[in-house]
Amino acid sequence: MRPTQLPDTRVILVKISSQEHNVSTNVRIGEGRLGILGGMGSEATAFFLRTLARRSRSTSDQHHVPFVLLSCPEIPDRSRAIEQGNPAVPAIIQMRLAQLEDIGCGAIAIACNTAHYWRGNFASALHVPMIDMVQATALHAARLGATKVIVLGTRSTMNLGLYDHALNDLNVQSIRVSDEIVDRTSVAIALAKSGNQDQAKEQLAHVVDACRSVNSDTIILGCTELSMLAASDATAADFVDSEVCLADACIRWWLARRGEDGNVGVSRSEESVNGA
Repeated sequence: MRPTQLPDTRVILVKISSQEHNVSTNVRIGEGRLGILGGMGSEATAFFLRTLARRSRSTSDQHHVPFVLLSCPEIPDRSRAIEQGNPAVPAIIQMRLAQLEDIGCGAIAIACNTAHYWRGNFASALHVPMIDMVQATALHAARLGATKVIVLGTRSTMNLGLYDHALNDLNVQSIRVSDEIVDRTSVAIALAKSGNQDQAKEQLAHVVDACRSVNSDTIILGCTELSMLAASDATAADFVDSEVCLADACIRWWLARRGEDGNVGVSRSEESVNGA
């Protein structure tokens, strides 16, 4: 006996849902949503998404920030590209950002500190706001009263002073550290990317101890892998977590778009390169 074939109700359900909620099936998939370029690295991006959800303090699914994630782990190493002056890497990133804009995203965030080295070029090519992770983090550090800051991140982030301009504009001094600290931080990031979390945390612990022996009052976690590694210590009084700052800036953008109170985390709004 042949089993009874049930009718395919998928199309019917979609039509009913669209009618009930007045949703047009012709709207672009990213229309008005936050666009996130991630995959640099993949686990750190997943950690950022969890942070975004938790920081929203939403009480129901419907109140979370709607987003479209474009995960691109194939993008070559950003720090190496900066050191070698390789124009292909920022070109790939710019293409991916344009794709997020093309599907209708209302603002775009990049879940990678080092990629913000080219943020001015990215922002000028977009027609929607790009939420600036570096600017949001510098603003938060200044709001907390930071005066002397050590920024931890990839080799290029640290050696080329990715945060220097944003911090200096806020009268916050960025302190250079020894080559050993730069090297150990790079090792910690590489270990995290390869899945060796325990070893990576050990390296980061040595780095943080060394930083605290320097005359500084704040340590900026300027790499999403470092944010992931330091999650259990992220509330330390001298830590400013760039990933949390980016998440808060994204939430404020969404709340402002909805016409709600955007007073989440930092209360400043100058966090997008080309305006929000």
